[in-house]
Amino acid sequence: MSPVDFEELPFTDRPDLTPYLIHLTKNTKSDDGFSAFDNLVSLLKTKKIWGSDSRGFVKGPNKAACFMDVPFISLKYILNKDNCNPENPRYEPFGVFVTKKYGYGHGLRPVLYLSNEELKDLGIPEQELWRVVRFEVAGEKWISWLHEREWRSKGDFILPNNAGVLVETIKQARELQKLINENPEDFKVTPRTIIPLSVICQGLNL
Repeated sequence: MSPVDFEELPFTDRPDLTPYLIHLTKNTKSDDGFSAFDNLVSLLKTKKIWGSDSRGFVKGPNKAACFMDVPFISLKYILNKDNCNPENPRYEPFGVFVTKKYGYGHGLRPVLYLSNEELKDLGIPEQELWRVVRFEVAGEKWISWLHEREWRSKGDFILPNNAGVLVETIKQARELQKLINENPEDFKVTPRTIIPLSVICQGLNL
């Protein structure tokens, strides 16, 4: 059986699959006064997604950059009022995306969803704990982030020169394009496309 290239996989044949991986930003106003849009602009200027530590629910001594394997239109159900609470957001409707082929070639891998007991039984080395997300029943409740279909890379992640971009509205797409056009030398990433999520998701539940 011959190997299958990424382009031959059924990412575009099924509505639950996607050829892209998404990293969403959020505001950090309590730390530095930056909005989610400001942090997106910073990503495009530096070409780098900084790895998260334990504050971003990454286990072990190594940081990791986090993406989600979710079709664009399904972001409507993730970007809800609870997750996008401006006082303490988990994420907001701004971000970047790369192809799975690029991501895999630069260290991104699906995470391991394991319980704490399974983690011990498998003897996963401490240096590899950045790959693991907790998944188990705790008391009468589930601890589960399976819906994110998360991928991670160890440490920081360097974006391609033409990574795609997501913003909330058409107005913000125009604003971002204007910033890039007026100061192209400030941006290490020139987006292949800027997609307003309010359009592609046919509205957002914010």
